[in-house]
Amino acid sequence: MNMDKKQQTDKRAVVMCRVYSLHNKLICLVSTLWCRLKMRLWGIQFAKGCSFRGNMIFNRAPGSTIKMGSGCRFNSNSRFNFRGINHASILQTVTGGGIFIGDNCGFSGVSIISGCSVTIGNNVLCGANVSIGDRNNHEKHFGEFTPTPVTIGDNVWLGMNSVIMRGVTIGENTIIGANSVVTKSIPANVIAVGSPCKVIKERKNE
Repeated sequence: MNMDKKQQTDKRAVVMCRVYSLHNKLICLVSTLWCRLKMRLWGIQFAKGCSFRGNMIFNRAPGSTIKMGSGCRFNSNSRFNFRGINHASILQTVTGGGIFIGDNCGFSGVSIISGCSVTIGNNVLCGANVSIGDRNNHEKHFGEFTPTPVTIGDNVWLGMNSVIMRGVTIGENTIIGANSVVTKSIPANVIAVGSPCKVIKERKNE
């Protein structure tokens, strides 16, 4: 029996997959409408085609900026990422901070925190539970950890559970492996992994 026939005869799975898909579409529709409304209320700038799967958390402080390009996608529910999402996606700034996201980026349970500037290029994809921050949230107690800009180039892949620390620049077309802690800048066109994250291989341009 070939796979198509097996799929056709597994009627319970066929039915449940269809129900699951319809449920997902309903969640996406409601979540997108609600999150777009919240962004307008928070004064967040966003372009066309941004979509949301599950309720997202926004917190834009007075005197800060959050700007999002077109076609960005945010997952905040593990039903949309079977690796598992630890929490809803979060965008949060303090006064003087700025989060700038390019076009066609995808996130799942991401946390992006800014006290000065986090800039993310176009076509950036993040695995589940990536954390990106230009600050450590405790500058009053640890004055040496002042906010320092973070820049992520175009076409970058950040593996699940990666942590991108303040002051880091990641060059375009680079892959950061899962569970990496990026404490120093990573060049373009490489694969880098580890804690602390280090380059292990160059990527050839095709």
